[in-house]
Amino acid sequence: MGAATRRRIMQRLHPALTDVLNRLDGTSVGREFKERAVDVSLSRYLAAPIDYGTSLAAFRWVLERADGDGLRLTASGYLKPADVKALAALLPTMHGWPFTISSEVRANPVLYFRDYLKAVGLVRKYKSSLRLARAGRVGLADDAALWRHLADTLVPNGSELEAEAGIVILVHAATTEGKIDMEAVAGTLSELGWRLGTGDKITSYEVYPVWNRLWAALGNVGDPDSGHYFTRILSAPARVLVHDALFEEIGDNPVQ
Repeated sequence: MGAATRRRIMQRLHPALTDVLNRLDGTSVGREFKERAVDVSLSRYLAAPIDYGTSLAAFRWVLERADGDGLRLTASGYLKPADVKALAALLPTMHGWPFTISSEVRANPVLYFRDYLKAVGLVRKYKSSLRLARAGRVGLADDAALWRHLADTLVPNGSELEAEAGIVILVHAATTEGKIDMEAVAGTLSELGWRLGTGDKITSYEVYPVWNRLWAALGNVGDPDSGHYFTRILSAPARVLVHDALFEEIGDNPVQ
């Protein structure tokens, strides 16, 4: 029997994560946050292989129908009721929805999901339909490319506060078994020096909009039955997507 080998994996951190880790070093939350980041860095290698097709079923549903002549919208610019119901059945964030699904405005997770796909450049609105954008066309042809696009666009690219809030939320969400502690997220941002205009510390109220945006993506990665409209707990594939957003493998050397 030949000698066993181990892998020495080298990874590049997202620049915003590197900055957050450096600035938290020596603070009251620095050690815990670093430990969480390490857990995220290992998550892909400890997880079961990802079935991209199953994990991205809702994304693919929209892209497939946005191909060609596009996904027709109502005169008011919303998905048609039949399409809302069909898409809702594939969205983990709609699992357990207690209300009648009759339109997008009465099924907010569907509306937020469609808006997210447009925001990250997978679809575009053209006249009275949704059409594939360039990235959407690439993703439709290759599930792995779609996964990579979602990872590459996961960290918010708006203001510096949004980017850093996104980093902290992603690390906490991917390393929390239950609901994410948004007060802990806000406390970490305060340790990073963020303050309100009044000089008061950041609260969970200020960071929830960032979490809402991230949830429109992460909450819908996985089997439709893996989520729930209320709990906001990441599926196993969604945790791997966070890894892929924050870490890039740049080396893989066998070690005897």
